[in-house]
Amino acid sequence: MMSKVLELRNICMKFKSGDGFIDVLKDINFLLHSGESVALLGQSGSGKTTFIQIAALLEKPTSGEVIINGEYTANISDEQKTKLRRQNIGFVYQFHNLLAEFSALENVIIPQLICGKSKKQAVEKATFLLGQVGLIHRLNQSPKKLSGGEQQRVAIARALANDPKIVIADEPTGNLDPQNAEIVFDLLLKLVSHNDTALLMATHNIELSKKLSSTIRLVDGRL
Repeated sequence: MMSKVLELRNICMKFKSGDGFIDVLKDINFLLHSGESVALLGQSGSGKTTFIQIAALLEKPTSGEVIINGEYTANISDEQKTKLRRQNIGFVYQFHNLLAEFSALENVIIPQLICGKSKKQAVEKATFLLGQVGLIHRLNQSPKKLSGGEQQRVAIARALANDPKIVIADEPTGNLDPQNAEIVFDLLLKLVSHNDTALLMATHNIELSKKLSSTIRLVDGRL
């Protein structure tokens, strides 16, 4: 049975502009269940990144409630949000955001150590995941020695390192050529499907979005 892992209730987001405010998100209601993969579409400036960051507890909405795996977050501390995010959410950025001074393996180990895993467990899991994304021969390479597609594959392995309930991805293939975009996208889908992980992905790529189980669109701040 699919369970609710993410719920947005009546989310509104306003940004100050001059003497007034801009309504970026207006009364957003959204549900994501385990095993679901949802593409979030919308034109540039439509609020997709804001939506994604609120869902990932990286930004606080003006009003409304974000519920992660049954836990209400509107009135919890930043420290509690960080802990909840680490335990439940894996995030994939458009520009990978790898730690440049560490190897591919270390980039996947570090989030696990932060969550309390032993070094032995973290090394084993990181090695396994990097093997799953085809990088077993590149474990000790620094990000600058990896191609764009390889860097994004490391980012996917990192996002899955702590067995999150949800993977949230913000244009994860937007910085890649079409061939690498499809490879990275298919790897991401395969891995989240294998783990019954929910996926919420903002994308401009309509063709790739068709591979997900459903699509939602932001228009004038509304779903």
